[in-house]
Amino acid sequence: MLIKIGVIGPDDSIKRINHVATYFDRIELVNFPYHQVDEIEHILKKNRGLVDQWFFSGQSPFYYALEKGWITDKEGSFPPLHGSSFFGALLEAQMKEQMLFTKISIDTISKQEIETAVKFHSFDGIDIASYPYEGYRSAEQLVEYHRSLHEKGEIEAAITCIQSVQKSLTEMGIPCYRVVPTNLSIRMILQYLLERAQSRKYRKSQIAIVGIEVIYSTQTLDESHFSYKMKHQELDLKRNLLGIAQKINGSMVQLGDGLFFVYTTRGELDLQEEESIFSTLTQEVKAHTDLDIRVGLGFGVTVLEAEHHVRLAFQHARKHESSIVVSVNEDKTVTEILPSSKPVTYSLNNLGDEWKAAFNEATVSSAIVSKILSLSRHYDKEEITSQDISRWLKSTERNGRRILTEMERIGIVTISGEEQSGGRGRPRKLYRFQL
Repeated sequence: MLIKIGVIGPDDSIKRINHVATYFDRIELVNFPYHQVDEIEHILKKNRGLVDQWFFSGQSPFYYALEKGWITDKEGSFPPLHGSSFFGALLEAQMKEQMLFTKISIDTISKQEIETAVKFHSFDGIDIASYPYEGYRSAEQLVEYHRSLHEKGEIEAAITCIQSVQKSLTEMGIPCYRVVPTNLSIRMILQYLLERAQSRKYRKSQIAIVGIEVIYSTQTLDESHFSYKMKHQELDLKRNLLGIAQKINGSMVQLGDGLFFVYTTRGELDLQEEESIFSTLTQEVKAHTDLDIRVGLGFGVTVLEAEHHVRLAFQHARKHESSIVVSVNEDKTVTEILPSSKPVTYSLNNLGDEWKAAFNEATVSSAIVSKILSLSRHYDKEEITSQDISRWLKSTERNGRRILTEMERIGIVTISGEEQSGGRGRPRKLYRFQL
């Protein structure tokens, strides 16, 4: 499987990256040189579908595209700069200028990285003014930083990581040299992007099963199970589901009254933004058929695993009386999406090895604890009460007290105070997570 990686950077950086890439037989590079940083927007928008990952020549262009929203941090990366890169530029400066520089300025590279390199090589006699930063800084800001230091006589030469900064300072008559990533750093990022692209391709080919179940009340089933009205509603529902199946290139199967499965792949759902398409489906079905439905999404390497996760999704969805979308990933991560509410995600697995022994003897499952923790973060509550638990889990307050008491016993939460209930009776205890 050949992976295409788009390379964005100045011409000289792209040549260096292409040279290092000759060691990889599963990578095909697509080069996109630029002269001005604003050109990156056009490159990304026009060629996004042509490559699997993006390789940026440096920190500045990568974070510039990230801040502008042209790319996500999962779509690309850049080679980090180390102390050895800095000393390579310093040696080049001294050889070309035929002098020993003792006062220099440098941008981009972290102060800690510079200090570590200086101490390791015992270069304590060099006075280094550094301008480290995270994210993006404009070339004008960096030029002004080096220029002001040079005019004050605080530096003899400047070292930069940006080609346009080097060009501007050189035109001003300031000795300036450029730091470039080492071959090892470039090779490391190429390997990283290769593995991430392969992982994403594998993930897109995963089996995805969409389960749709009509929410029938007991009274509705008794009164209209064999009525023509219900059959017409089901036909209208099928029409809506066939439209969804067509959008996601899936195959629809009816498994019983009011229960349908649509088989597709994760990649097809990703194209349609799975959360929004199914949240919209529940609203459309309600408007066209007057039926409430629950949607369960299951993902897996095999059909059996995906179907098992659909069943798990339905188990969680049935705890809600209204329409809901619930998905279960291959790692047992559950995401619940209620209408007009942000998604809530929690894990069915335990909370870590250190809690494994505690949950073996507990009367509350790690899945319930994970859900409570996720909901407390969702509602930005640092302290929780039994009333919160009962509302979140759709249970009684007595059950909420039981869960919190058990969580306190195994050390998940601790009592942090009390609050008055506003009426008669004892005040409620406040609990805080210890995770």
